[in-house]
Formats: sequence, C-alpha cells, structure tokens
Amino acid sequence: MKLKRLLGVLALGLAVVILAACGQKSTENVIKNELKDSYIGYSEDPGYERPFIEGSDTLTFDKKENTITNSNDYEIYFSVVSDEDKTSEIKSVLKELDSELSNTDNFTIAVSKKVKNPTVDDATAFYQIALSDGGKTIKIYELRRDSRDYGYYEFSGESA
Repeated sequence: MKLKRLLGVLALGLAVVILAACGQKSTENVIKNELKDSYIGYSEDPGYERPFIEGSDTLTFDKKENTITNSNDYEIYFSVVSDEDKTSEIKSVLKELDSELSNTDNFTIAVSKKVKNPTVDDATAFYQIALSDGGKTIKIYELRRDSRDYGYYEFSGESA
C-alpha cells in the first residue's frame, strides 16, 4: 500500500515537472519561431547605437547572421545574453521594466558594430527585446541608464 502511494506521488511530481518544462519557451525557440524578419515602428528617443534611431523606422532581423539593420541600412551585430551573464546593472533595469515585460516573450541582447557575436565583455550596449501576439508586436528597450538630456530608446513596432 505504501509503495503504491509513493509511486503515485512520484508519478504526479514527474507529470508536474514535465508540464512546467513544456510550458516554458526557450530563447532559441522564441527567436526561431516568433521573432519576425522585420518590424515597422517608432521610437521617441534614439539609442546611442545605430541602427536605433528616433522616429519612424523599419528594423530588419537577420537571424542567420545575427544582425539588425534599419531603413537607412545601418547594421549592428547582436547576440543573446544568458541569465547567468547579465550584469547587476542589466538586472536592475530589467526589474524597473518588469511590468512592461510581463506577459511577453523577452530576452536580452548584446550589440556591437564591430564584433560579430558580442559578449557581455565586448558589447557596446544591451537591449531588451519583448515580443507579444506570437511575435507580431515588438518592443525594444535600451538598457543603458546613463544621465542624458533625453529619454531612452523604446521602439514599438508591428511585424511588416
């Protein structure tokens, strides 16, 4: 009797773990399946790096080459930053953005004009990509919080 009960509890626990794992999307799957090739949108403020300009723009994502290009043909390399590699500054800004990021599939990217697969150490900046509606809608948040006279890059767009 005790063995049956123990096996039942173990089976139930295993089912819960499997269901939880299946419900989570990996960043790799989000990029592969939800991130669209291009988005048309707007940002009130520019980022420090091109292609992240103020005003209306089209951003094109090349997932094979890991590049983002804007409508003026400015290109930048990107790579995904793992949770383990996020700096305390990145984590702090993400905490500030928690309400904006809830109910989205989101991930952090490192960007560089020169380095093809930028790491935390050689990136020029970090941005948070938040996708919703299966990737039809995108928000890109600049994670830099230096003092400046204007706001931070926050692109809102729809898939083209």
